[in-house]
Amino acid sequence: MDLCFTFNCNGKVNFNDWELDKNGLFLQGEIENVLYPQEKYFLLDKNIQLFDCNMPAATAFLDFKHFNKCMNMQLKILSRHEIYDQVLSSKTHDIDFYYIRCIISKFILYVRIYLNSIKGNYLSLETINMDIKTINVDIEEELNSLFIIIKQFLERIYNIPDATFHYVPSKLGNQCTQPEYHMYHMHIELRWFFISLIYTKNIYCEYSLENHLDEFENIQAMIINDLIYISLKIFETIPLTHVQQKTPYNCTCIRELWLMLQIFIDSLSDRMKSKTFWKYINECINGLLNRNASNNTGQFLCKNIELFCLWIIYHLSLLYGYNNDGIYLGSKCSRIRPNYEQLEKILKTYISKGGKDGERDEIDEELCIMIPLLNIIVTNWWQPRVSIISLLWDCFHKRLDEPFLLQVSGPWTLSIEKKTSMDLLKQVKERLNNIEYIKESSYGMFLRLLGSFLRINYSNNDTKYWNQIKGRIYSKFSKGKVQEFSITGLYNFISLFLTLAVTTDTINVCSVMLDLLPLTKEYNNENSKKHNLIWKGKLAVLILYNDFRLNLTNIAPLYIDTINTICCRKDDISRSMMNNFIDVFNTILSSSNIQLGQHLLFSGWIDRYLLECSNKMVGTLMKVLINIFEQCIYLSKISNTGDIGQLLDALWCYVACRVRQLVFDPVVNNEHYQYISKLAVLFTMEALRNPATAKKHKHSAMSLFQHFASSVIVKDIRITRHYLVLILEQEQIIHDLKKEIKNFDTILIQAWIKCSIIDHDTNKDEIKILQNYILKLSDIQDIFETYNDLQEFQNNDGSILTFIMHSMKKRNTLKIEQERIQYDMKWRLYFSHLEKWILLPITEETKDSELALWIYRCIGTLILCTSIMLYSKNQPNNIFKILVNKTILSVEHPFLKNLGKKTFSMIILGMETLNVRSDISLQIIIRDLFDQYMPLLIIPTINTNTFKVSDSLLKCFKDAKIDFICLILEILMTNFFTISNDNMMHKHSYLVMIILQNLLKGEKNYACYIVEHIILICTSYIIKCYIKVHDHHPHKQQTIDFISSIINNIYYKEDNTLRDKFHNIISNIIEKSFILNQHNTFELLHSILMISTEVVQVLSSKLEHTLINLEINRRPNAASFRYSWNQLQNLIKKQ
Repeated sequence: MDLCFTFNCNGKVNFNDWELDKNGLFLQGEIENVLYPQEKYFLLDKNIQLFDCNMPAATAFLDFKHFNKCMNMQLKILSRHEIYDQVLSSKTHDIDFYYIRCIISKFILYVRIYLNSIKGNYLSLETINMDIKTINVDIEEELNSLFIIIKQFLERIYNIPDATFHYVPSKLGNQCTQPEYHMYHMHIELRWFFISLIYTKNIYCEYSLENHLDEFENIQAMIINDLIYISLKIFETIPLTHVQQKTPYNCTCIRELWLMLQIFIDSLSDRMKSKTFWKYINECINGLLNRNASNNTGQFLCKNIELFCLWIIYHLSLLYGYNNDGIYLGSKCSRIRPNYEQLEKILKTYISKGGKDGERDEIDEELCIMIPLLNIIVTNWWQPRVSIISLLWDCFHKRLDEPFLLQVSGPWTLSIEKKTSMDLLKQVKERLNNIEYIKESSYGMFLRLLGSFLRINYSNNDTKYWNQIKGRIYSKFSKGKVQEFSITGLYNFISLFLTLAVTTDTINVCSVMLDLLPLTKEYNNENSKKHNLIWKGKLAVLILYNDFRLNLTNIAPLYIDTINTICCRKDDISRSMMNNFIDVFNTILSSSNIQLGQHLLFSGWIDRYLLECSNKMVGTLMKVLINIFEQCIYLSKISNTGDIGQLLDALWCYVACRVRQLVFDPVVNNEHYQYISKLAVLFTMEALRNPATAKKHKHSAMSLFQHFASSVIVKDIRITRHYLVLILEQEQIIHDLKKEIKNFDTILIQAWIKCSIIDHDTNKDEIKILQNYILKLSDIQDIFETYNDLQEFQNNDGSILTFIMHSMKKRNTLKIEQERIQYDMKWRLYFSHLEKWILLPITEETKDSELALWIYRCIGTLILCTSIMLYSKNQPNNIFKILVNKTILSVEHPFLKNLGKKTFSMIILGMETLNVRSDISLQIIIRDLFDQYMPLLIIPTINTNTFKVSDSLLKCFKDAKIDFICLILEILMTNFFTISNDNMMHKHSYLVMIILQNLLKGEKNYACYIVEHIILICTSYIIKCYIKVHDHHPHKQQTIDFISSIINNIYYKEDNTLRDKFHNIISNIIEKSFILNQHNTFELLHSILMISTEVVQVLSSKLEHTLINLEINRRPNAASFRYSWNQLQNLIKKQ
């Protein structure tokens, strides 16, 4: 019989390595062997070798006494190496210490098996034969002797020098030849074997373990005490700064023994209502605390005993992350049991020994270790309880004037004076989100624990924990106490309340904070810095309100009163306070939501300030669900039993809705979109196979398919893409879905369009699968006229662009109006809800990405080629208008204009096919397009006073037809060249003039009719504005440049008709403007004369005639007109 079970050491414990050794006692099933031994042990016909004696297993027990002596001898050999002796060690090379451990463990395991083999027969044997009874008495005595031998050896653990605990671990495992290694590991193994032997003896050789429960519990407590003693010896040599990185296990075998004891003791507790594992630990820890307090013996005396107790509880809590099979599940393991009572007792002891008043020498160093350990236990492992937070709060509230947060290293070592309100809030938020504790003070770690606890447990529906914490914190402050705080105390106070505000009831916390903080408008040189900090804390409240989109109505007046006061002061503190307020004010007004009472921040301070201021783990679970789902579907096809049905029903009940909702979570689906899609497909398949079950849970194949394939609120298009690809892999599913969903093919087309646009270049193979499917559809095939067109569509990387352009060509071949109407309706159906998803991948951070540029290229191509198909005059909110307004003329997202300007000409030219003249709304769109994009497309050149007009803007005139150009010019003139009552022009009129100048100077790069219609449409508007504006208005010079550009244009020079049209327009305008504004009219004529004498000469006869009529009719200012005219004639003669 092979019974050699031993631990196999892997050296020191790696903090992040939770894998158990496969050759260790745990994974060899030792706990199961003890708790649930085999029903029958067949020792007959088997031999066993015990201490080099080969004998029948059934009768070897008769030599129990001899074997006890052998074992005792071997243990004594090991005991010689408790203390390192160089001479002794040099004589050990021929000794196989691992063999000693093996023969001892083999003997003990044989005893245990033998006891199991006679279970139930022990008492009956006594009544049968007195000889047997005598044998059993002997066995009982030898068992007790064995226990005494073991206990004597185990007690020697206290003789082992402390240093041995540190150097005995070895990565060589049982191949290690070091005597101390095997001596120490014999201690570890014997502790388990001792407990298992006692348990086996009492369970199977007596009436009940309950009769000997106290004795058994005492033995278990002894073992626990021994292990804690070892941990204490390890702890004593660890510097405080390294405690978090160290464990109480000096080797992996100790950790494995702790785990075995934990599972074994808790299993017995559940079965027999005996002590729990934590009960043993707590009794030992209480003994430590009491012993340390009474200062009796130095054996267990420790300087930081409370820290040690917390440290050991923390690491033993992590062991609860193992399941009964030895797999580490972490905080999700069902074995986890809290031990709050002991934690509370430890903290109370800590507080009573100077932790509350800061009398301990290393209180903050200790708290820097304790709090992170408590944070992990309280927030991640155990059910929430406020008591820990309350006890820790007792360590700080009396010491808030100590510079906790000022001890922080890293970027937050800025002085308080240099920190802004945003810095204060940013530090609070980063503290809550930062996993690293190294750079934080003890108070900062407490705030992180407090915030993390509240963030996890606070909700509007359950405020139990918050109410408890709120009462404990609020009760420690009053207005008077806060007013007496130093700068440090105020800083710590503000950090505390900002932490509460970020994680809980923001309005309530901010209200209390503002009420407690002193007024900031009255200060002097002695307390100015303190009031500046108070002001920053109050401004942080404003930022919080803005971040959480809370209405400012209740708090804004508190700020305005202060602002109106300090804005009138000229001292440095007032300026600093105003500067801080302006930064926050700017942040709030930059918010996209301006309906939160921001107007209440406006007051008389603005005027004064302007006057005086300076210039300056889901993936794992989903995989399990997928596997079980697939297995259920497979088994249900073979034999649909009730168990399978219940499993599927459970999946429907508890998973289906969650899978639906996962598509809205960008964090989860970003990494696990394939699992979501796979589960969605499985539910769809099952709904097709068993619609009644799906309906019972308010699902159907149709609703599932529509949700995952066509829902516009799916955050990650990859879910839709992968979902459809999996569907298309199974012909039967396609066939069944088409029966349920009449517009199945349309949904596929819509999904392909969506994937091609916003999922471009991510997984071309999957998009190609969708494309190959829709290519088989007759409606898609009809779009392409030739085989080459089909090949181009199939092989082009930008197949969506090919699809759009060929769709336009197809429409142009339709001759019957009704056919075009039906074609357009189908096209709009393909692109329905386009505006709801097309901008999803684009944010301010990704606006310059290749994907963003591609999306806008698709938008431009779609409008350029198919605007007439998207537009419907009878529908005010047709796809065309919605798409333009949301993507090109977006008000909510101004950053989109940087993309829109790249497609400007495509949008304008796309509108050419629409009947713009008959639809005022389209004209407004054109006006808005020019209004918003001219400043982006006309850019001043560096170091010159000229402007560069983008080709995208000029292309609108170069590629458009004459009628559309005329319409554009008319829209530009009527909207940008009107004079307001105060003789002010539109702010972008000068940009239109720059465009016209570029068109006129472009000579033959542009068609003649462009120049002609600029003359016919634009000239009168431009000159009329010239007449009305004030003398130094820049439009005057632009007008002269405009006339000069016309006169110097090659088409103008070559075409007499053009000149005559221009002369007539000038003449008509001048004639009407004489009476309106004599000065500006003659000023214009003088300017034209400097450009071209011919133009003025052509005008002279008509002007003379007009003057004569004025003189005959004795009109006012006729003499003045005559004088100005004579001066102009004299100049003409000099030319």
